[in-house]
Amino acid sequence: MPLQPATRDDLPAICAIESLYPAYITVQPAEQHLAALDDPNLAYLVARDADGSVAGYVIMAGRRSPHHIIELRRIAVRNPSRRLGRPMLLEAMRLAFREYGAHRLWLDVAEENERAQALYRSAGFLQEGILREAHYHDGRYSSLVLMSMLEQEYKEQEGKEQT
Repeated sequence: MPLQPATRDDLPAICAIESLYPAYITVQPAEQHLAALDDPNLAYLVARDADGSVAGYVIMAGRRSPHHIIELRRIAVRNPSRRLGRPMLLEAMRLAFREYGAHRLWLDVAEENERAQALYRSAGFLQEGILREAHYHDGRYSSLVLMSMLEQEYKEQEGKEQT
């Protein structure tokens, strides 16, 4: 699924999608998203439906990293039943490794978000560890699973998908 740079006009949709997942995503004010759009270290990307509306969005950080390490900070879809997460993830991976020159792509995901963990594993991400009680929501702490993929692993995964 093609991803394209988000614009200011996309911010209401991004904020609306973000608000669907308060247990997993720290909701940011629109002003914070607006300021981030102009940050050259960040990639704010959207996937669009045929009518041009925002179907989902991706945020990656580290485009200017001297270590060539990019964080997949966020991937969220408006309607999970449409199964857009995987194509968006694969395109984000392609951009990270092929366009942004990543050596390592990493993310953290809520320990209880088994659906997302399964998606990341199916795309070739490996679990590196647990960030214990690293997220606070609704009066309780939860842990985050740290996952990553290296450039060589991406190339191997890409080769498997092409055959």
